[in-house]
Amino acid sequence: MADKRKEGRIVERNKVSIKPCHPGRKGPVVNAYTHDISIGGARIFTKEIFDVGSLIRIQIELARTHECLQLDGEVKWMSVNRKEDLFELGVEFRHRISNNVLCLIRHIYQNGARIPSTVA
Repeated sequence: MADKRKEGRIVERNKVSIKPCHPGRKGPVVNAYTHDISIGGARIFTKEIFDVGSLIRIQIELARTHECLQLDGEVKWMSVNRKEDLFELGVEFRHRISNNVLCLIRHIYQNGARIPSTVA
């Protein structure tokens, strides 16, 4: 099966906070974590379900560079991970702030790290 991702990704666990991104809609902050991350998105594990197409505001604490990103994303796919008893979300980032892109580039490509194009 071919990998459909546009960018390389790294497997990395980062703390994530998620909240709804709809104007005027408030909800509790959901704690989660990344499984892998790229410049364009992340696979996120959470105990809460989010519908495909949902717009979410996420905060990611990058483990290696200790930087904190705040950005919006769209849930592109969702599945149930029964082994972990969690939901897996495929989130595509909607970069509005170029500083977030630069921060991710610095984080992912720091020290010339090689990034696998696929993860088994």
